[in-house]
Amino acid sequence: MEELECPLAFNELERKAWQFAVTAHGEQRRKYHQEPYVKHLERVAQTVMAYGGTTGMVMAALLHDVLEDTPVTQEELKAFLEETCQGSIVKPAEVLQMVLDLTDQFTKQQAPGYNRKRRKELERQRTATTSGRAQTIKLADIIDNTRDIIAHDFSFARVYIPEIVGLLEVLKSAQPFTLYLLACYEVQKALFRLEEERNSLPPEETPALEG
Repeated sequence: MEELECPLAFNELERKAWQFAVTAHGEQRRKYHQEPYVKHLERVAQTVMAYGGTTGMVMAALLHDVLEDTPVTQEELKAFLEETCQGSIVKPAEVLQMVLDLTDQFTKQQAPGYNRKRRKELERQRTATTSGRAQTIKLADIIDNTRDIIAHDFSFARVYIPEIVGLLEVLKSAQPFTLYLLACYEVQKALFRLEEERNSLPPEETPALEG
């Protein structure tokens, strides 16, 4: 594993969450440019921090994919948070709940009888019921993923971006509103890019935007 450096802006608890995420995600890489996966987690956490997120929210941002994408179990994460947050004002149960709120409950494995469209709609409905803090982290995640996908994978962007348009409609509990506006701006830019690409192709090669 290559040597990684924790961002200096993180405090002690956030650094411990960062290290836990680094260990959990191991050699995982971002799909398109092969950077260590933790770099995505850092960007999400730094966006949350920049928009006034608490230490607990920054920790949850760093840990938001460990239950979905690594072998870490809920009990293992719970034990880590209880030990790490002991003696601090951060409530481990709240951080754990944010991570659970941010963990997809309708994956192919968990909902094998549903197609992608149905799974994403169920996930959208579930996300609408999550806490405002979890929704704030979700916005930061959307911003980073949207920038990445539109820059590197137009084919998948035609599927992903319309899904995110629908998801943004239910993230109204996120704070501050300026972060919500930034997410909408990034998604709108992506839609314009897709439309430009579609218009540049010969008629016989023009893909239909999925909605």
